[in-house]
Amino acid sequence: MSILVRPPKRRLDDLENFDQNHRRVLRGFNQGSNALGTTATSTDYARFDERPETGDGSGYASPFRELTSSRGSPVRMENSLQTQRKFAPNASIVLIGIRGTGKSSLAVILAASYGRRVVEADRYFQQVTGRCRGAYKREHTLPEYRRQEAIVMESLLMEHQENCVIVCGPGDVERNGQMRLREYAKTHPVIHIVRDVESIQSYLKARDTDKVRRFLELSGPIYRSCSNLEFFNASEKGISDLKDNQHYTQWDAEVDQRIQTATPFLMLKRLQRDFLRFVAFATGNMPELRNQLSPFPLHMQPIETRKFTYATAVPMSSLLENNFDIEELESTADAFEIKIDVSAAPSAQLGTESNLADSISRTVATVRRNIIVPVVYHVESNIFSDHREPSRRSDAAYLELVQHGLRLSPEFVTVDLSFEDSLLSQIIDTKGSSKVIGHYSPVKPPLRGWEDPEYLGIYERAKKLGCDMVRFTQSATSIDDNFAVERFRHNLKILPGPQMPVIAYNSGPLGRQSCCFNPILTPVIPRPLISQSGTRGLPSVTVKDAQQALYSSFVLDPMQFFVFGANTTYSLSPAMHNAAFKLRGMPHIYRIHQTPTLRGINDLVENPNFGGTSVSLPYKTEVIPLLHSMSPHARAIGAVNTLIPIRNLEGSTDDALDLEKNRAGPIKGLHGDNTDWIGIGICIRRGLSPVNAIRPTTTGLIIGAGGMARAGIYSMIHLGVQNIFIWNRTVANAEKLAQHYMRLNLRAFGGSGPAPYKIHVLKSLQDPWPVNYKQPTIVVSGIPAHRIGDQPAPNFQLPSQWIESPTGGVVVDLAYKPLNTPLMRQIRSLSHRGWAALDGLDVLPEQGFAQFELFTGCRAPRRLMRTVILQEYKEEEQGEEYDQSAMQTRLENLDGQPM
Repeated sequence: MSILVRPPKRRLDDLENFDQNHRRVLRGFNQGSNALGTTATSTDYARFDERPETGDGSGYASPFRELTSSRGSPVRMENSLQTQRKFAPNASIVLIGIRGTGKSSLAVILAASYGRRVVEADRYFQQVTGRCRGAYKREHTLPEYRRQEAIVMESLLMEHQENCVIVCGPGDVERNGQMRLREYAKTHPVIHIVRDVESIQSYLKARDTDKVRRFLELSGPIYRSCSNLEFFNASEKGISDLKDNQHYTQWDAEVDQRIQTATPFLMLKRLQRDFLRFVAFATGNMPELRNQLSPFPLHMQPIETRKFTYATAVPMSSLLENNFDIEELESTADAFEIKIDVSAAPSAQLGTESNLADSISRTVATVRRNIIVPVVYHVESNIFSDHREPSRRSDAAYLELVQHGLRLSPEFVTVDLSFEDSLLSQIIDTKGSSKVIGHYSPVKPPLRGWEDPEYLGIYERAKKLGCDMVRFTQSATSIDDNFAVERFRHNLKILPGPQMPVIAYNSGPLGRQSCCFNPILTPVIPRPLISQSGTRGLPSVTVKDAQQALYSSFVLDPMQFFVFGANTTYSLSPAMHNAAFKLRGMPHIYRIHQTPTLRGINDLVENPNFGGTSVSLPYKTEVIPLLHSMSPHARAIGAVNTLIPIRNLEGSTDDALDLEKNRAGPIKGLHGDNTDWIGIGICIRRGLSPVNAIRPTTTGLIIGAGGMARAGIYSMIHLGVQNIFIWNRTVANAEKLAQHYMRLNLRAFGGSGPAPYKIHVLKSLQDPWPVNYKQPTIVVSGIPAHRIGDQPAPNFQLPSQWIESPTGGVVVDLAYKPLNTPLMRQIRSLSHRGWAALDGLDVLPEQGFAQFELFTGCRAPRRLMRTVILQEYKEEEQGEEYDQSAMQTRLENLDGQPM
């Protein structure tokens, strides 16, 4: 099917027909007891209280019963709850869900990126029987239809075991379909797609909101019973939502990439990034996950191996009660911990009891959509109500909540070690790709505090259960508790044999010191929640507090960073980095170091507080002979733009360099890296619409043959582009660049794995596009747009015969002096044809984020750094008036997302 084809709008009748189908499915169930243990009658269905017949006689587990109930747990669906969530790399993926959730769009996105085939179950039924489902039902009795439906469903799943994305509709989740999907889920990812009521209602053009909501309450448990993963399709704001902005104009929409993402051809960008990352992690597709995350240096290092990492802790109740800026909550943290502190009781936020699963899924999805750091899913074992003593969740309620969290595939999930081993083993055995943090927080500290042998016993128990990390916390009663927890961590570290990473700290105001010196995933409170510090179990320190404590106590040292080059007077980097240092509580300084010769590097390396430098022209290649080591990226590109000091020549690996960061001392060598390719690659991803997802036939075009062109080619290869063309005014330089990359024999990573690439040279702007290759959908221009010496500005535009892609594409112009280049004006005029334009002010902060991570080993405050770049930028060209309103529009629509 064409990925441009959108399914027709569904009528409310579709929902009503599906409703009637499930009435038949549930008919036999009404005579027995429902999952809450009460007798169900025919009138119960009108209240949407029934539970579906499973089709194989096994009992059904309610998604979330009363969480403070002491009743025993109902029988669980063995296939859905006991799945191992470990899959073969080429296992087909099934998407299920009601109409209007976006299954078809997600299937196309997934198939295009993974190089797989989309199989629509309804279409397959028609191919096998010669009739659509509705016609077949009309021509046959219901028992005959059911038999045929079972045969087709079994055939569908058996014939498409590998390399497919199977889309199942409501007709496939009835009676026998449920049983077959549960069986299929033992070896394949079966993903339940969920969406908010408003979006589904809009898709179905339904007027009755209550009917849609009741239907979701009924269908949710059915779909969850025969799936092993769940993805909430969080809706995006459209362009109509932005027009209330008084600064908004249609010209602004064309100029500003952040508003361009609301145009039809880019509306699915954030969803695409979100869903592909979810699927890669949930299915254990580590090569694809590394391909997506490798532009972020810290993503490639496990959190537990880094020093002084932080998890911002936010209760789900706060997220439901407040309209928080999620990105501000995450800013500069290394992980985002969602504390599930709500019960299943009806409330204004949660609706009815059966909606708790949807509320959790929606909350996790909303957070994940707006952050780039891992999610920690933590279920509170105790529920705190206003003016009441905390009540403990039942074993069954706790297990169901954590099991639901595993369906959402968070990077980390906690298990409360106060529960029995039998319950915890059910969670750990089904963790899939998630890492498990054993959590222990006694209501009352042991008699001997951190010296009590109870803690060591719990540590050994967590290790035996198979936890990946363990977290201990107790309320501090004195300052001495902070010294005691330091000794506790040290004693665990020196135990014989391999040991688990340990998180250990004291809570409460007296325990703040221990939080500052805990090395792994210290819980921190985000700035918007500071007023609630000490309540709802929230931490008492911010990231800034913890960082300032480390520098004040001489654990870390103030460092000096530079931009090094021959002409760096107008660099925007100092303002960007210094603002980031200040926000994070680092006493570092970033300055300009301009020098006419390479010898100026000596002034930097002789400084014991030298932390690193950005490298500008003309030294990106000249500095290479002085390096002790280089990253694979810099070596392949043949240029460096980032230097990091080496203080221990025997340990110049990435991990060793990370441990040296933010610590002064004599410098023994220099390590070179390149982040230009990262900035270019992220901007390509951001502007490339899902319809132009990179495939083996995708074509890229590079304009220029200098250092930035080198980075552009490397970025395209890394993204999986296998057909790359170069145009340069001097053909010999283009051919030299092509030969450089062909000799390297790198591998382009595409949806089907690493593949060879080809690089060609275009000799004239008048030449037609080569007929054996598709028109380019990715263009990167690395030529200057301003006057250089006596040379006039090139005034470059793409030949019209090279931009005839029927689906448009993305053009990244690396110039920003001037900002609105002739090339940018040309592409923005073609936005109606699907072309997106990104300029140098989009690329500059992206490569700066990566530099910040390489310099400090810490997360960059992305939105702040972008904002500073735009605020500091001043148009230098005299021939073009600086457009303040356009820049204001960009500032008001910033986010910190990579694409």
